[in-house]
Amino acid sequence: MITLLSLLACTDAPRDSGAPDLASAHADAGPDLAALVGEPVTLDGSGSTGAAMAWDFGDRQRAEGATVTHTYGAPGTYPAVLTVTGEDGGWRSDTAVVTVTAPLAVLTPDWARTIARVGDALWLVTPEADQVSVLDAEDGSLRDEIGVCGQPRTLAYDAGSGTVAIACEDDAAWGLDADGSVAWTVDLGAGSRPYGIVGRDGVWHVTLQGTGQLATIEGGEVTAVTDLGPDPRGVALAGDGEVLVTRFRSTAQAGWWHIDDSGVTEHTLSLDELGDSDTTTGGVPNLLEEIAPSPDGQRWYVPALHANVLRGTLRSGEALDFQTTVRGVLTTIDATTHSEAPVAQRKQFDERGRASAVAFSPSGDRAYVLHPGAGAVTVLSTSTDQIIGSILDIGTFPTGLVTAADGETLYVYAWLDRAVVAYDVSDLSTQPPVRWSQPTLATEPLSAEALLGKQVFHDARDTRLTKSGYVSCAHCHPDGRDDGLTWDFTDRGEGLRNTTSLEGRAGDGMGPLHWTGNFDEIQDFEHDMRGPFSGEGFLSEADWKATNDTLGAPKAGRSPELDAMAAWLATLSETPRSPHPPSPGGEKLFSEAGCAGCHPAPLYTDSAAGVRHDVGTLTDASGLRLGGTLDGLDTPTLLGAWATAPYLHDGSADTIEAAIAAHAKLDDKALAQLADFVRGL
Repeated sequence: MITLLSLLACTDAPRDSGAPDLASAHADAGPDLAALVGEPVTLDGSGSTGAAMAWDFGDRQRAEGATVTHTYGAPGTYPAVLTVTGEDGGWRSDTAVVTVTAPLAVLTPDWARTIARVGDALWLVTPEADQVSVLDAEDGSLRDEIGVCGQPRTLAYDAGSGTVAIACEDDAAWGLDADGSVAWTVDLGAGSRPYGIVGRDGVWHVTLQGTGQLATIEGGEVTAVTDLGPDPRGVALAGDGEVLVTRFRSTAQAGWWHIDDSGVTEHTLSLDELGDSDTTTGGVPNLLEEIAPSPDGQRWYVPALHANVLRGTLRSGEALDFQTTVRGVLTTIDATTHSEAPVAQRKQFDERGRASAVAFSPSGDRAYVLHPGAGAVTVLSTSTDQIIGSILDIGTFPTGLVTAADGETLYVYAWLDRAVVAYDVSDLSTQPPVRWSQPTLATEPLSAEALLGKQVFHDARDTRLTKSGYVSCAHCHPDGRDDGLTWDFTDRGEGLRNTTSLEGRAGDGMGPLHWTGNFDEIQDFEHDMRGPFSGEGFLSEADWKATNDTLGAPKAGRSPELDAMAAWLATLSETPRSPHPPSPGGEKLFSEAGCAGCHPAPLYTDSAAGVRHDVGTLTDASGLRLGGTLDGLDTPTLLGAWATAPYLHDGSADTIEAAIAAHAKLDDKALAQLADFVRGL
């Protein structure tokens, strides 16, 4: 307390020239500290000088003395302030920041990811090259490139067995020793489409997107297969024997599964119906790539894309725009109750169209959240969920993050730049500096044009394509596929439109694009870029004016970027292999029922300019075509239909059976047989 005497001591009043000078205060709170909840921490102010010393620990507790011991009861970042009063009555203060975290989980959590730290090396997957790359974690030099199964998507390291395991979408999983030699390989079945993999002590769990299952591998053999449901993707190991799996595409509601010795429990994530604001949007969490348990094991983090399917001219009276369509979000799940945090507590990220991956500091006080389209990382305090830093311009569509053992370095896998970038994250007060940036491949598997096109398709940073980092083509067409959602495009002169997959279509190789055939070339997506994406566009103004009719003069040849995107999409010519066996007699019934009239083999579509059909599924919500009368729909291919629920242009059919029944009258037996045939395509 400042007394009247101390105030007088600071004045210019005459002093007895024979009196000794009174010493002023000097405060030194010592270094910043880290501590665990419930663990005593010593704050050392012995470097201070003064007549009295008092500490405010930042948690409403106080103590006196130069060196004191305190115990914090909850995680957080606490400013411990030392106030020193001098002999002259003046005072000084200094602060030591104490970062308090919960004790680490007994069993270290882990989850499937695209990049992992293995000893002094970094391992990462390159799907297009059918390989994993191994980089030196100290300087980033490329140590090795190892050919593995086709389209590797994620990997994980099990210190117990010393094995790195890889899940490949071409229906296999491999285990490699730390020197790169093959320890085991497993064929997981045609059309199984493995994606996520994680293991502990030689027991591995693999998500099978195609069959909706979780496979368990031990000793290089499948020892169990657990039925889950559609689209299992991310997988994590939490507590003792707990396996967590995300449903990638959400359709009506987001979901995840908890698996332990007692069985499988399916959970959902809430629909956000709180409405839109300047910094938030409503909708459903979608594209759940990962589920990441915190190092203390108390919360499970789920990054996602918030898909605002509640908004639209028809649905809400408000048109979708560049900042209300998609938004990156992060939600958390309580590890004890398995309940999601309230919707109002979801972390929504402004000017970030998606969140896809999470990494933690070793102590768990920081969460690094990856935004692939925006090419950015947001850093959160795990105790407050508040933003404490960010890293910008980290590369083109990064897919993975991992921290160094000491927490001083964050490694970012910039997938479409074919690079790993190491950032010094010891100080987050400014943009963290780059320690090194190194290539991940010796030879690029794509042509230069196709790679550029893939970069354009996935990028949300380029202002020619979109505004403010929200929208990229890949946010609605992940991996060139579909997001499983139905959007309200009434304001665009259309209506309710179910997202179609681009996989297997070879760009415009199957005819016009969209449900109404309103585009006749990939380059016509310039209209979406300049329109709802609020981008500047890739075409010159003269070329834009000359080609403004989507079915008129071609845009091809007028923009290297648009042409490159068309070139990459043309490479998506392979239809995903079906896990469903052929239906006996199904092909004959398909022809007899008249299905082949609109869905002729081998492409199972008659899509062509000017060819549209009204098969009785149009409603008032179907809207228009190019702002005019909707006279019918372009025929969708049935190839790969097993993987693209829901069905019909408005997403009104949840199953293939329901889609067939919507425009064909068949008895139950014939309907089931026909649906089985379509599922097998």
